[in-house]
Amino acid sequence: MVEGLVSEGYCCVIFNFRGCGLSGGNIDMNGWYEDLSAVVFRIYNTPGIDPSSIHCVAFSAGGAVAARFAAMEKHLQSLLLMATPENFGDILPKDPLELEHHFRRIGVIRDEHFPPDLRSWYDDFLGLKPAEQLPFISPRPVGIVHGENDETVPPDHAGRLFAAACHPKKLIMLPQAAHQLRKDPRTLPIIKDWLKRAR
Repeated sequence: MVEGLVSEGYCCVIFNFRGCGLSGGNIDMNGWYEDLSAVVFRIYNTPGIDPSSIHCVAFSAGGAVAARFAAMEKHLQSLLLMATPENFGDILPKDPLELEHHFRRIGVIRDEHFPPDLRSWYDDFLGLKPAEQLPFISPRPVGIVHGENDETVPPDHAGRLFAAACHPKKLIMLPQAAHQLRKDPRTLPIIKDWLKRAR
């Protein structure tokens, strides 16, 4: 997907949030905000990069973090949310300990004594409510893309996000698409079209 964007002349930066992929650390929403901030500020201050043309394409929980960042900081010129939850209360276990055990099983919590405060760590997920942040991104454009068969984030979350966003905004529901939109061949053309219109 990134190679397809680079072939169009875009400079792209991809990274894993802490706890994911090859990144160290443990999954933590406040930490993810710090990660995204560090990446965007690095890009913003990189010679040769136009600081007035930085766009963010964010997937799943990363989209919720990106919505908060875009509302707080003006560095992003547009935001494209892919399979992003409108809230985490609908999709997470009600028991914080159950969530911790799940994340340990899938390997995004690696340290024995993390989190230091289970309740506070869990509440940081619940505190991410991108619908409350989206109005503050205007007049920068917001796009929402969601699979109609998303098995992780219910499709109606996309409609709630779209309703909360101010114009300019766009909603795309992909028929028969699951949660992992990175693996859907329709995603790349959508991103290309978004960037052409948003710059």
